Amino acid sequence: MNQNLTIDEKSTKRSFYIICIGLLVTSLALATHLPAYPAMVGEFQLGAGYAAWMQLGFAFGMTGFQPLFGWLGDYLGQKFIVLVGFIFMAIGSAIVAISPTFWVLILGLFFKGLAGSAIIPVGFAYVGKFFSEEKRGKGLGVAAVYSVVGAAAGPTIAGIFVDTLGWESSFWLTGVLGAAMFLVIVFTVPNVKGDKSKTFDLQGVLLMLLVLIGLLTIPTFINGYGYNSVMWLPSLGVFAIALFFLVLVEKKKKEPLLDISYLSNRHFWVPSVLSIFVFLPYVGVMYLLSFFLQDIQGKPSTLVGLMQLVIFGATAVGNYFVGRWMIKFSPRFTIAFSACMLISGAVLIVFANQNTTIFYIASCLALMGLGIGLIGPANKAVVLAKANKSRIGVTTFTFSTIETTIQRVGASFAIVMFALFSVGGNGMKAFTTTTLILAVFSVFTLLFVLFIPKNVVGFKNTEVDIEGNAKEEKLV
Repeated sequence: MNQNLTIDEKSTKRSFYIICIGLLVTSLALATHLPAYPAMVGEFQLGAGYAAWMQLGFAFGMTGFQPLFGWLGDYLGQKFIVLVGFIFMAIGSAIVAISPTFWVLILGLFFKGLAGSAIIPVGFAYVGKFFSEEKRGKGLGVAAVYSVVGAAAGPTIAGIFVDTLGWESSFWLTGVLGAAMFLVIVFTVPNVKGDKSKTFDLQGVLLMLLVLIGLLTIPTFINGYGYNSVMWLPSLGVFAIALFFLVLVEKKKKEPLLDISYLSNRHFWVPSVLSIFVFLPYVGVMYLLSFFLQDIQGKPSTLVGLMQLVIFGATAVGNYFVGRWMIKFSPRFTIAFSACMLISGAVLIVFANQNTTIFYIASCLALMGLGIGLIGPANKAVVLAKANKSRIGVTTFTFSTIETTIQRVGASFAIVMFALFSVGGNGMKAFTTTTLILAVFSVFTLLFVLFIPKNVVGFKNTEVDIEGNAKEEKLV
């Protein structure tokens, strides 16, 4: 079954589609806990604020170990990493389902995060390694479709399981799926080993872990002790110090974990800032939705899943059409229009109340989904436009880490704010205040659109004067 040489085209296609099914299962499994959050904290008789700890455990597993799994994949083969990921999925799901205490449950969510960290990047790595340049776009598109379908179906399926069989059943489901995919990968996907000569940036990985620990624990400690307390300041200190040394160390590395030299280029830093202002409200509203529909409106978990299906479905539609938009419009117009759609949805949902119809909520979520579906790929196109081809992997990993971290912080931020504002028992006011903060935050996206380069490869009007573009770059 193991092969050290390249595999033939037929085997490549078969293995790719099996891995895509693995991506679908993984995306589904990572999304199943959303409708179960209120029931899970209620099981242990805890308040909504404790969901921030659940999110922290999951987020740390999901964001902190991608560079390690990436290097192991190059060293031991992608098949090995996928198998490890599905082992984590099966074990983590089982731990959550049988957890006797709340903190054991968090450990299980951490293992589920590890599963996503190991498996999700493999589809893109496989395309980059075995697909020719002219076929990579199609391959990446297929992998993205499988991932979105899984993410869209996960909350809906989980909602049905939570309402009919209890929240534990949704985790038993993902555990069984993880074990089944482990066996499928073992017997169907060949292993092609990578280059063992590449060095592993251990210092970069450790410092990145400290950066993420500091950043992700800030909202958690604010939730536990209040923003007036000094308990969250050590987390801020760890984040700042680790980030300082990370930049210092990575500048001296020949093969750094982060491409520091490209971070200052506006083809990178502008999309990174934009990601902060669009993904934080996008993810924040998704997590707030569970508490709004179930705790405030008294709706079943199944409806939460259906609303998640709406926002993910709209995101998929945006992903499908953005390629056609990019060749017709400039990067600034494309991203500004996409941002306006997301902002519109975020603003409209602020006016939701206890009697708001599901159609209104679905319409708001559809606007946000379309906006993020359009702006996400457009942002990535700007990042790749000036990236060093020999460092594409490092550049894309750096940007993906920023996006993933912002999404996890956004979820924690929304949960913490909702918990703080609902201390007096007024959940409706807490929802309105939190969504208003998220809506205002999203408006700042438009301020940074002007910093996007006027001409970017892949968008309309890419035939530009290189010298003039260089002068504009220096001016900014």
